[in-house]
Amino acid sequence: MKRQDSSSPLTLLACAALLAAAATAQDAAAPKANDNGFLTGLRGFEAFHEPLGQPIYFESPFNDTGLRALYLKHEFSDQSTMQGGDVTIYALQARLAITDRFAFIATKDGYSEMESGILQDEGWNDLAAGFKYVAVADTKENFVLTPGIRYMAENGHRGILQGGVDEVSPFVSVGKGWDRLHALANLTLRLPLDGDDGNTVGHWDLHFDYDVNPGSDTVVAPLFELHGVHYLDDGATALNVGGLDYTNLGSQPAESMVAWAGVGARVEIQKRFEIGACYEFALTDPDDDIMDTRITVDFIARW
Repeated sequence: MKRQDSSSPLTLLACAALLAAAATAQDAAAPKANDNGFLTGLRGFEAFHEPLGQPIYFESPFNDTGLRALYLKHEFSDQSTMQGGDVTIYALQARLAITDRFAFIATKDGYSEMESGILQDEGWNDLAAGFKYVAVADTKENFVLTPGIRYMAENGHRGILQGGVDEVSPFVSVGKGWDRLHALANLTLRLPLDGDDGNTVGHWDLHFDYDVNPGSDTVVAPLFELHGVHYLDDGATALNVGGLDYTNLGSQPAESMVAWAGVGARVEIQKRFEIGACYEFALTDPDDDIMDTRITVDFIARW
């Protein structure tokens, strides 16, 4: 087992706290005429809401500065290789607008508690961070397109199925709005730096939400999401399940495609704070992989 560096997640949390302090100071200051978007990011898409499910790889196409606290409770099927049980995840994401279109993103960290039929352990997750750039921003048509790339390091604890392989994942995200209705989509390709230790994986994600009371200080928006994972090649491990969005096992999954849906809602307060919750459930056979059901709850604070 690889030596675990517990200082890395603590360092990330410290950086996030500094980010919050800097962003608050920026919010208190009067905007300058020559503001290039540092910390404030790209304006004009405040009516949209953030995606909720598959939070590591379903990246928003928007550019702002903020923190996102996450709680996930992921259940395994009793008849799957995991033999039932669950994994509970606590995480914090950070995003920093460097200009109005260019941003730094820290999308994976946190702590997992694994209580499955074959694994009982807890520890730190892998770390992932990267950059994104808003290539198209059309406020008149309510359309935005943003490519990006992230890197995930294999620093996590092996006892919770982390720390398997270094990974690079380019992605492109889009958003389109029609009055109260908003749609988001994402495509991601996950490329392991060692093909024996990790699978090449493709992701697609769709998000739809509808504002019940637009223009209010507290906007309620029911949401519906679809997610898909495709294992595009097999690693050297003979395990017959994949890692979904949680990890990259380098396995030989029984099925090459897994899909699931999510239903829930977001509550946005004064366009600065968002609370979201959704219930996700497998559309493909839950016995074939690690996806059965999941509850995701988050809280976002923007500056």
